[in-house]
Amino acid sequence: MNSFAIGENININEAKVKKTFDNLLSLAKDKLESQPAVSQKKDFWKSFEEDVHVALLESSKDLHIPWKIEYISGHKFPDIVARINEKQALGIEVKTISTRNKSWKVMGGSIMESTRIPDVSRIHIFCAKQKPFKIKYKPFEECVENVAVTHSPRYMLDMEASIQDSLFSKLGKTYEEIRQMKNPFDAFKDFIVEQRKSNLKKRKVDDDFWWYSPNSNQINSLELEDQKFANEMVGLEMQFWNQLAREEQHFLRAYLLTSFPNIIEGNYNDASRWLLQTQGVINPSFRDTFSAGGRQDLAGIRVPKIIYNIASWKDDLINIFNEKELPQQHFEHWKTRVLSIDKFSKAEKEVLKNIITDIGKKILH
Repeated sequence: MNSFAIGENININEAKVKKTFDNLLSLAKDKLESQPAVSQKKDFWKSFEEDVHVALLESSKDLHIPWKIEYISGHKFPDIVARINEKQALGIEVKTISTRNKSWKVMGGSIMESTRIPDVSRIHIFCAKQKPFKIKYKPFEECVENVAVTHSPRYMLDMEASIQDSLFSKLGKTYEEIRQMKNPFDAFKDFIVEQRKSNLKKRKVDDDFWWYSPNSNQINSLELEDQKFANEMVGLEMQFWNQLAREEQHFLRAYLLTSFPNIIEGNYNDASRWLLQTQGVINPSFRDTFSAGGRQDLAGIRVPKIIYNIASWKDDLINIFNEKELPQQHFEHWKTRVLSIDKFSKAEKEVLKNIITDIGKKILH
């Protein structure tokens, strides 16, 4: 087992501290799972962090652990700190997962960890589902299974992953080694590039979420440095859109529509940036790919070309949604977003609604 560092200077019995920390988390888990009221809160996803903090405070008193349990407010990693002394601390990052998600996968923070509290080590992920209420906790490095690129490269977590399946095992480097690197992105770049190429070749979609990724003007200032590293994805072998095989174009076209519904509004910036940064594809005529040709007759109504194209590409869109881990959930988010667009006339919107309803009938439940 890799040695576990507490801060920079180790002067505490590691085995004793590890056992104490595990006991603290175990008792907090038991306390929370024995309180049905915790999971019945309407604002469960917002309040669970506070509930975990309270359970940890109570557990530390019951176990006579002299550590200071601190709930960290604001944009910091991790959410809760168990402080041993002024320079040494352990961390708890709290996560919640949608009840509709049958897996225990959830998106983590940026690989750059620019918001990490510097003297915190041995971070555990403390994760819950609401119905039925259940909690799993695990060392952070053991549940990282992948890296996804949204507005910045972020860890993807799986609370059921084995140590052998962890991303760090695949990379042949420990989490501590990577996080201490001046540029952690270097450890992941080749892996991400090859994964993207492989997924594209297999017509496989990634586990990123378009509604999770903020627009550039919403990115916290602490994440701007992270975004610079995401931009380095341009190191892929560059290709122009017209150099791609027709099947590749069709796949990417549908994937972009499902991931960036603002394309339908005529906003192409996020999608074209994603295409360049993560796939290394330049499309000088991005707008024409989706809406060239003005208007077309559809269902007896003259509609914008983008609506006509959505109808024409129904099968491709259905395939994309059904390849996602939670197709119905992804589709419902997309449907809500698309039907909220107000640029179309009442008649045009009705045609669009009918098309989306037809697509929904073919989405797996």
